[in-house]
Amino acid sequence: MTVDKMFSVKGKKILICGNDSVYLHSIAKGLDQAMALVYVCGPHYISGLNGFEFFELQCGNEEEMLSSLNLIKNRIGDIDCFIWADMQKPQPGWDHEFNVIDKELKKHMLGLVLSVKHIGSMMTDKKKGSIVILADYASLVGFDVNNYEDNEELFDKDFSLEYGYIQGGYIAYAKQAAGYLGQFNVRCNVLACAPLKGTYPSEFEERFMQHSHIKRMAVKEDVLSAVIYLCSDASEYVTGIVMPVDGGYTAK
Repeated sequence: MTVDKMFSVKGKKILICGNDSVYLHSIAKGLDQAMALVYVCGPHYISGLNGFEFFELQCGNEEEMLSSLNLIKNRIGDIDCFIWADMQKPQPGWDHEFNVIDKELKKHMLGLVLSVKHIGSMMTDKKKGSIVILADYASLVGFDVNNYEDNEELFDKDFSLEYGYIQGGYIAYAKQAAGYLGQFNVRCNVLACAPLKGTYPSEFEERFMQHSHIKRMAVKEDVLSAVIYLCSDASEYVTGIVMPVDGGYTAK
């Protein structure tokens, strides 16, 4: 196989699931431009994609999940790559009641566990596949209050009791999934992504860049290129890793 084909996603059937419109839209459109066959599950409809289909993936319980996946499989057949893009902040605040915590954990973590369980099983049948989970860079270092200095309103909006647990849980679960699925030549990896340029106030961006090695914010192409690598055959021997896409923020 030539190098250009190793790093290609042309013709690969890629299913993207998530509720984060910023990352999900840019990844879907980028993969479409790279000539992958893109299918999307989520609340954000994306227009202008070639060969694009939109599905609703129900994650409330296992019966709903299986019903959704059977529909998807009947429509598109085998899935080469599955991308979980769920970086939307849960309900903000620290003082959450049990019912709020329970709801947030089920909403985010149950969906991932069931998706990887069943989509991973679909991939094991053909002995090949790639699962890519998008997580927040803060899953590696925790919530840094210094980035919110003199902006209490942004802190109150951005901080969530469950967020670190959910994002860190994605990493732990990916490693566990990689251990089981690897025997079937199915890999599972995580991208720990920095905030995209323009999605936070300039004061936050300045403090973030002070802490990172590369003195700029992430752009959509930074995340897309990492996704393409993990979906392509170039990463066939890579599984169970967390790849930070954060300009070196978590390297210190």
